[in-house]
Amino acid sequence: MAGIDAPRRRKVTADPHPELEEAVAVSRFWANVKRSDEGCWIWAGSLDGNGYGEFFYRGRNRRAHELALSFTTGEKRHESLETCHSCDNPPCVNPGHLRFDTRKSNVDDMVQRGRAARSGKLSDAEVVLIRERRARGARQIDLAEQFGVSDGQISMIVRGLRWPEVGGPIEAKRNQYRKAA
Repeated sequence: MAGIDAPRRRKVTADPHPELEEAVAVSRFWANVKRSDEGCWIWAGSLDGNGYGEFFYRGRNRRAHELALSFTTGEKRHESLETCHSCDNPPCVNPGHLRFDTRKSNVDDMVQRGRAARSGKLSDAEVVLIRERRARGARQIDLAEQFGVSDGQISMIVRGLRWPEVGGPIEAKRNQYRKAA
């Protein structure tokens, strides 16, 4: 085919024609995805502090997994719903692994899969034990690890801000510089 000029590649403009802005944005989005035939599609763009993908779309950063589901189904997430992963993989944007669902359903899934902290599920006996051990000098961070809650939760328990009606010694004030026993 001598003599026929192949079409030249054009430079992609950052300012597309207004009628094509949406198509360009969606194309840019999918260019940031590493697809796999057998599982998660990993977001290769920017990630937030929790490992979820972020994509600048319509004037602000949005979660990539939400956009992936919206782009493939045409459904916009209602503000009362969350975009949930069935794969428990934050950077995954595979629409087959995503759904719009309630916060309760998402938390129930976390509990069922063993990924949830027990922050609201301590027994009265555990609260008393935490307070007693803290009064004897146990470190908050160690107690948090043992009981599967955050050290902030331990702090609120020992100061009586959580479960004030449960027994055990309550610290009168926060002691930042505790002397070694």
